[in-house]
Amino acid sequence: MGELIMMPVRNTLEEKKPVAAQATVVEFKREEIRQDMDLSVWKKAPRERTAAYFPTYSVVSKAMQTAMRGWVREWFAANQEVLLRPKSAYPILVYVCTHPFSGRPTNMFTYDIQQTEALDRAFASAAVRLGRELKELDTQDLAWFTREHYFAYRSKEILKYVIKNRRQLYKMLNVETVLMDSILKFAIIDIPALGLDASSVILRRAFATQLRRFSDELDLTPRVEELLRIATEALKSKLSNDSVIPMPQPIAA
Repeated sequence: MGELIMMPVRNTLEEKKPVAAQATVVEFKREEIRQDMDLSVWKKAPRERTAAYFPTYSVVSKAMQTAMRGWVREWFAANQEVLLRPKSAYPILVYVCTHPFSGRPTNMFTYDIQQTEALDRAFASAAVRLGRELKELDTQDLAWFTREHYFAYRSKEILKYVIKNRRQLYKMLNVETVLMDSILKFAIIDIPALGLDASSVILRRAFATQLRRFSDELDLTPRVEELLRIATEALKSKLSNDSVIPMPQPIAA
């Protein structure tokens, strides 16, 4: 117990073959999303040193982080062959189990890998959920010596392994930070200086670059437009809620 022992494995899982027709439909839908997305709301996004700055971008960041964890969980469920390589699977499992960073009233909107306190929060949040995540894994088709790497009682060992070997998890968390930095640059610097259209091109390129870097195991670049839509909808929702004037409460007799 405590050390990860890599055993020779038999690949009992057949890789899924891509279907060209499905890929064409997906690409068409992505193009539809891009063309009908109205990004003009970002012109109203709050600037730095305003009261709305931190709460607004915290909502945007949390929406993006939540979406990314959901996508990674979907990928994991569809690509169970990664379980044959525990050193690759462990960081992904820990990432999925980290709670989206809720922000800290400064300029922190994600788990900054340069901040020890933030990383401690990430690992602590993963520790709470990892055992439950392991219980939900479907490992019935795997050989016993592979399945035993993912028994729920091993959650502490898995977390300990990832804490000791942080590179892959750091990549994922750092991508979230750079994505959020790109959003801030887009809304606060680029739109006023370059206009919405040119700024949108830069933002999409930044999103594509970072989502490609997210992991050695999975490429999230197909999610660029979806992630941009999620960030935009989160901003709209926050601005809309902030503009609601509370009704006066009746004075008690």
